[in-house]
Amino acid sequence: MRYGPDHKFWVVVDATRHSTLEDIVFKASLRDLELQFKGGLKIEENPTLFTDRRDAESEANGRLMAKRAAEAIARSDAKFQDVTRIELLDGDGKVLFETDLPGEGK
Repeated sequence: MRYGPDHKFWVVVDATRHSTLEDIVFKASLRDLELQFKGGLKIEENPTLFTDRRDAESEANGRLMAKRAAEAIARSDAKFQDVTRIELLDGDGKVLFETDLPGEGK
């Protein structure tokens, strides 16, 4: 399939502490995405493109879950003090989503 500058697709970016689904998944064209980068979107936010909305929302929900798990562990007691990263794996052990914990392992 051919995509031009104005064809729409779905974009998912990494979640932040206060993100909602609507914050991290949005419909955009290449022109829109160019403006997003000019407005402050960074490659470190792992923008990922999808042609299917359900696939994009599934990815976004996974990123939200990983971020919330990381935040919960970071706020938890000392038994998790050495945890520095959260990874969600599929049944074959392939990394689906990953996030680093804030701070120094906590």
